[in-house]
Amino acid sequence: MNIPGIPDIPGVSKMGAAGSYEITYDAMYKKYGGFDLPSAEIELNGKPFSKNKDRMFIHDIRVELTSGFEASIASFRIYNAYSYGKDDDSSDAEYRFDSLKKQAVLGAAAKVGLGYGDETVSVFTGFVASVDFCFGEDEPPYIEVTAMDAKGLMMASAYAAQSTARSYGDAVRAILKGVCDKAQTRGAAAGISAADTPDKKPSGGQSKASAETIEMVSESDYEFVVKAAKKFNYEFFVDRGKMIFRKARSDERPLTALSANKGVIFYRLGYSLTGVVERIEVRAMDPGTGKTIVSKGKYSEKLSIANKAKSLIKGSKKVYIDPTIFSREEADARLESLMAQMSYRLGSLDCECIGMPDLFPGRFIDIAVGSPGDNRFYITGVVHEFDRDGRYRTRLRGSVDRVKESGV
Repeated sequence: MNIPGIPDIPGVSKMGAAGSYEITYDAMYKKYGGFDLPSAEIELNGKPFSKNKDRMFIHDIRVELTSGFEASIASFRIYNAYSYGKDDDSSDAEYRFDSLKKQAVLGAAAKVGLGYGDETVSVFTGFVASVDFCFGEDEPPYIEVTAMDAKGLMMASAYAAQSTARSYGDAVRAILKGVCDKAQTRGAAAGISAADTPDKKPSGGQSKASAETIEMVSESDYEFVVKAAKKFNYEFFVDRGKMIFRKARSDERPLTALSANKGVIFYRLGYSLTGVVERIEVRAMDPGTGKTIVSKGKYSEKLSIANKAKSLIKGSKKVYIDPTIFSREEADARLESLMAQMSYRLGSLDCECIGMPDLFPGRFIDIAVGSPGDNRFYITGVVHEFDRDGRYRTRLRGSVDRVKESGV
């Protein structure tokens, strides 16, 4: 198994033509009226907060989205929710929570929409996970609400169980369906998409030994699904309420292209050999024959234009022993996962843009900042920030396993 190196090798990435993108910067510019007049809409327990009758208002909205294993979160502050009282000693001061108790309460559904003018786009769906009452010297009292996506519902319980599913993918699908069914009744989820895993055999031809690995031992639903994702190089994340379990980076459609004169305010991108080794080996044991199962991969492509870096990693090796592997197919899948994790540490992106609610993690985006920086990055994290001054910014984190072909 070969992993692409840096320049002058087969298979390096190429920037897409304008028509190949799901949405262009120019289309977003037109859609949002030149990115003037940023706006936001918060919905709590199915009701738009802007329609509250007590003139409360929301500031400091922050939405942190990820295609990683952690949960996505959204937080915001509610102002004008405090009454100082009539007495000088403020003995009758209080937070005016009576009007919020049907909305800003633990477990209530929470949705965040961001955009410009009357054009807002849903960027987050989840549930209220915490409510804090805050008072400070430099600002008026406020109520801070933090919401989590549906992963938060999976993290609490831990139990041991033997699944009837005959593959990890089927077991994950059953878990996500159960969680989603409960969350949807609260408005905190919007469905699931769970792909089959490589251990699924056609026509129920699963081996008994493999079937016995589908069990939960003192772990939460969340821990089980993450374990399955790591085992097969899959992703597990929530996209606007939809719970997704799929092969990592399998959605190859480029979302959009951004550049210094089209949305990008700040960027930092670079490439590093840190963590790259020449060989990776996965070992396990076949429970039926007692024989060792071995899957090997080698990083054999060039690491630099002058090929000087190759000598630096020559002979380096990482060996992983995984007792949950019972077949060569599972060992190969684990090797693919480890190789991908290593290769996608090669390039990294940190980019701040004007506020763009159409940007989400789990998609590829072309960044054009000038050769040799231009590349197609896989977006792993998106942060939308809407501050009290009405400024809306979007921050991107991404990674790539190769550099763009020179001259493209």
